[in-house]
Amino acid sequence: VSDLTHELRTPLTILEGYLEGLSDGTVPASEQIYQLLTRETKRIRQLVDDLQELSKMEAGYLPIHVQSMSLKPLLTHLIQQFSEQLLDANSPTLEMDYDPSVAKIQADPARVEQILVNLISNAIRYTPSGSIKVRVWDDQAWVWVAVIDTGMGIAAEDLPHVFERFWRADRSRDRHSGGTGIGLAISRRLVELQGGSIMVQSELHKGSTFQFSLPMA
Repeated sequence: VSDLTHELRTPLTILEGYLEGLSDGTVPASEQIYQLLTRETKRIRQLVDDLQELSKMEAGYLPIHVQSMSLKPLLTHLIQQFSEQLLDANSPTLEMDYDPSVAKIQADPARVEQILVNLISNAIRYTPSGSIKVRVWDDQAWVWVAVIDTGMGIAAEDLPHVFERFWRADRSRDRHSGGTGIGLAISRRLVELQGGSIMVQSELHKGSTFQFSLPMA
């Protein structure tokens, strides 16, 4: 509860301060202020949505509709979608390395998309420049997906906590970049609910690799 209170209080305090300033005239209305208020409002909404999703998972109420599916069409669409947001000259590059022999997986398409969006978004958030690669291969009875970035990286002592809800190595950095601190916890649970596993390898200032497995169809 204390973690939740902290996560909600921060954007609410920002909103309250700027709205009071706009009301009494001490803060001039501008496009920059509008964007800030919009960003913090979206952050609160995303936090509430993520909490609701995580609560359903932990209570066993989240439906999982498993079917045979190919990852390539979904991943191709997501790479294109995210690439359209990375048009700035300083943005990281985003590419896919997909083994053409990869088998179909047995999974819920909507939940797989949710996992991929969380992991790619996380990589973009902490890779201000450099590169991000999404690699897909299979190994015996499993299909593996790795999101590899050359971003900020994670210290060795912090790695055991990465998939804990609300945990972040640098809270101020994550608030600035718009994260809720729940996305990786949700991703881990979604992978586990579909019979897979998820792990992370990282080196501070050199980058991170988040990879997960799902069963072959």
